[in-house]
Amino acid sequence: MVPDILRRRIEIPRRPIVQHARITRGTRYEAGRQVIRLERRISDIERLVEFLTDMMFGLVSAFFAIVAVASADVSWQDTICAGVLAFLISMWMANFLFPMRRDGVGNSA
Repeated sequence: MVPDILRRRIEIPRRPIVQHARITRGTRYEAGRQVIRLERRISDIERLVEFLTDMMFGLVSAFFAIVAVASADVSWQDTICAGVLAFLISMWMANFLFPMRRDGVGNSA
């Protein structure tokens, strides 16, 4: 013998869930706002990754230029100038090869 109180608790999950139109609209509105916010965050992360990639490319080329000039027994001023020049040229080449679109996202789409 199962008491009525226990029987009602068991049968509650079997009842269909009815949502009002207002609750459904609110949920859709919240989901839409969250999608827009997440797309904006993804766009910001893509821009950051693209910037860091260009910086890494520039720093690696500057490192190789500094090592190459330092091994040639020249002054430290020439070595630093070569590193800065290699960094600037590689950043320019990265921007030329991988241009930014108008909305700030790269051509990876």
